[in-house]
Amino acid sequence: MKRLALLVVGLVAVFLVVANPRIEWRPLSSLAQQSDGLRLQPAQPAKELAPYEIYARAAQAVYRSVVNIDLTQRVQVRGIFDDIFDIAPRYREAQSHGSGVIITRDGYILTNEHVVGSVGEEGRRITVSLTDGRRMPGIVVGADHQTDVALVKVEGRDLPAAPVGTVRGMVPGQMVVAIGNPLDLRFTVTNGVVSALNRPIQVEDRLYSDLIQHDALINPGNSGGPLVNMSGQVVGINTLIRPDAQGIGFAIPIDTALSVANDLKRFGKVKRPWLGVVVATNSPYFVRRYGVPEVEGVVVLRIYRGSPAAEAGFEPGDVITKIAGRPTRTEDEFKSAERSLKIGERIEIEWHTVDGPAKRKVTVGEAP
Repeated sequence: MKRLALLVVGLVAVFLVVANPRIEWRPLSSLAQQSDGLRLQPAQPAKELAPYEIYARAAQAVYRSVVNIDLTQRVQVRGIFDDIFDIAPRYREAQSHGSGVIITRDGYILTNEHVVGSVGEEGRRITVSLTDGRRMPGIVVGADHQTDVALVKVEGRDLPAAPVGTVRGMVPGQMVVAIGNPLDLRFTVTNGVVSALNRPIQVEDRLYSDLIQHDALINPGNSGGPLVNMSGQVVGINTLIRPDAQGIGFAIPIDTALSVANDLKRFGKVKRPWLGVVVATNSPYFVRRYGVPEVEGVVVLRIYRGSPAAEAGFEPGDVITKIAGRPTRTEDEFKSAERSLKIGERIEIEWHTVDGPAKRKVTVGEAP
């Protein structure tokens, strides 16, 4: 039956060709060659951003101020037999990348301490790249490990400095834009909202006390880049992500970063108020084990010689309850109260000893 059907189809085809000799057999490519095309052209570029492009407007206000920071570090390579066979030291170059933002027209750049390291490290080379393609060497003016803020300087004039805002008055839910160089994908823009303010985060030996939490996507390489509000102002320096989550990033408030950078430029370090005492939150354990006063406060564990606390007459086991009128019910509250003090001012401290309550005025010192 199949052979009969094929035979019929073949006879019909032969008949059509013989009966109508005008039928032409042409490849499909010839049809494309005779076409006039689609007659479509891209639209003319917009002369300005549409009113609803709020993220783009915010990003464009700061975009040219964002820099890529390449760090090349000479590091020593050690093997398990180096000491045994007295092998001479060997070195290699390690490379890392981060972000930064220009804050002055003469070339001062804010970034993270964990991006560029501390001042005076040997074998380090920093290269700063701008959005216009310019590359220039950078030097670390100062870096503060506690706040993770660093100040870098490049030689330049009339550089595109970013507008600077403030976290004062910000509330959760406000829209923000993050700009940086994640995974070396340079000058990437993402958007999100402020999720929370004043987040304390402990990372190894560093305590970030007042971070901005946001959900604008950031990744390794975004560190040091700006967090921008919808007015086109830098309100934070992106610093951390939660590696076990998605959409949880943290930025140092610009108010903190600028205060630190100002001290780094003026003094080469951050001048911090200091009472010279190590404390821990009081608990039933301290009361039972060491017989400290059973009051709400912080227990004095150690006193530095020559410190304001030593001059005030503190003893290990005393419980501090107030600093300059602020309650110190926990270790975090004590640290917050201490940070709020001013070097050289006279303040009153209230505490409890085994003999009862006490108070005394002391002069706030400067942290060594």
